[in-house]
Amino acid sequence: MSENDPTRRALEMHGEMAALGFWSAVVATVALVFSGITATTAMKIPSLVSGLLLVPAFVVLMACVHNYAPAERRTFSRLGMLFALGYAVLIGFNYYMQLTLVRQGLYQDAFDMSSPLSVMWVIEVLGYGFMGLATLSAAWIFRVGTLENAVRWLFVTNGVLGIGGMIGYALGWSLSLLLGGLIVCDIIMPVSTILLAILFRRSQQQR
Repeated sequence: MSENDPTRRALEMHGEMAALGFWSAVVATVALVFSGITATTAMKIPSLVSGLLLVPAFVVLMACVHNYAPAERRTFSRLGMLFALGYAVLIGFNYYMQLTLVRQGLYQDAFDMSSPLSVMWVIEVLGYGFMGLATLSAAWIFRVGTLENAVRWLFVTNGVLGIGGMIGYALGWSLSLLLGGLIVCDIIMPVSTILLAILFRRSQQQR
């Protein structure tokens, strides 16, 4: 049995960590789907709440991905965790600001994301750029089997879109174009987290 074999890694992964990976993937999937639907239908508060819920779920999920990674690939998963923390700080701050000070009518001119000129759009795009860096880094630990290959290329695609959005915003691309990229990510990411939930569930069952 090779070191990269998913069955061997499942046996080496602690049962508690596999369970945590499964449930964090489930929570992330629900948060991503709900956030995408509510954002598309302009339901601001539910979208912000679900987006805020995604923050810890994604960080925990990336920690579990790091635990799942083979030893020689953990540099990639460690980078994924570090970038995930960057995403968490930026998006967590942004959405909490929207739910508190902005909702109370304070600092609306500069911070309300209802305005395309809001400084918080810089933080939003940068935050999802860091999520893209996280998934692009972690993608390379998944190399064996159909399920892992699917996760890898979904993570790569999300990474390219997130980084592309960050660069595009800096170059002055249309906000509508950038939002279109976020909508695509809203489709890609739930699919990848569903596949991760299946992967971690298999890890539990193979122990």
